[in-house]
Amino acid sequence: MRALLAALTAAACVACGAQAPVNTTTHLSTSVRDLKQGQVVDGVPCLVQDLPQRHLHVHLTVLLDGDSVTVPAGIGVGKPWGYNPPGFIATGNCFAWIHTHDTSGVVHVYTQAGSTFTLGQVFEVWGRPLAKGAALGYQGTLAVFSDGRPFAGDPTALPLTPFEDIVLELGRPPATPPRPYEFGAISA
Repeated sequence: MRALLAALTAAACVACGAQAPVNTTTHLSTSVRDLKQGQVVDGVPCLVQDLPQRHLHVHLTVLLDGDSVTVPAGIGVGKPWGYNPPGFIATGNCFAWIHTHDTSGVVHVYTQAGSTFTLGQVFEVWGRPLAKGAALGYQGTLAVFSDGRPFAGDPTALPLTPFEDIVLELGRPPATPPRPYEFGAISA
């Protein structure tokens, strides 16, 4: 019953443009930072126009004790949001150079030639803490994987590369590792 109530609450919040924590029993916070036009967060601007030409995608999976945690739509998008069904954020007051349109886990990254962004910047734009052993309010074991390979360094320093599949495992690892994300056709 608790799981059903949490799912219904999350679905209702998506429809109203707010994001609720996915797993309230562990006190994870997945709400997104409220950005304003022209605001710069950790070197990432939120602008109406002037997105750089270099556009890449990475996929982010977050697991808590083996269970999937939804990466929310609207990371890096200033409110108010305009939706194209089903739940794709098509418009906003501004778009940061790092943002999400939906809950697929796909992160859109715009960079200038020769520059890169990091996983730490994704979490800064998201407005959620990330450090060794900590993410989304969780404290404890944190394993990071990039394209299926363990990343032993500081998770905030992981550079974002085209079509990278990043997995954060908080707590116990899943019984079966997640399947690699298939990017296929991605819009905007």
